Amino acid sequence: MQWGPDDQENEPADEGGYLLELAAFLSARTGGGPAVLWTDYEPPVTGDPSTAEDTAALAAGLSALLGVTVRALPQDPADPHAVQTRQAESELLVLQLSSVTEVLVDASTASTAPTALTGTNAGPTGSTAPTAPTDAHRVPLAVRLRGGQALFVPCRSTCTLLPGPGSRHAVLQIPAPRTG
Repeated sequence: MQWGPDDQENEPADEGGYLLELAAFLSARTGGGPAVLWTDYEPPVTGDPSTAEDTAALAAGLSALLGVTVRALPQDPADPHAVQTRQAESELLVLQLSSVTEVLVDASTASTAPTALTGTNAGPTGSTAPTAPTDAHRVPLAVRLRGGQALFVPCRSTCTLLPGPGSRHAVLQIPAPRTG
């Protein structure tokens, strides 16, 4: 992991390790809710991730490992730091390459399975039991992605990206459903 400008040449990018780590993460997340991964390897991106070459290389590498077609989603070339909101018809992987991006994920329609416990119901003997949240009680997940982290966004979620100054990120689209 790169902690500062002096560490840049001390941590070589390991494309194979980085992509294997992302593929294992995605395989484990199939059918699950949002999740963050702090990778052990540096992303093998050498240029601006808004250019097609670097994001296409990441997508192609993951495609080969996962056996599905992974697409790199374009950023607005006029303003790569603009707020982006995406409705995920497929799974998304947000790769934070440098600086920070605030991400809001609303996964309330992503699954009918409960994602958290809220409140209690009185049981027949007066005991309380946790209850699953209703859509009205769900709040978007707020995540602050730092360089080197990846965010899994499940299918049918809404994802809003709020890039900070100097932020570099890539968004990859993974077909769903997959079988890990």
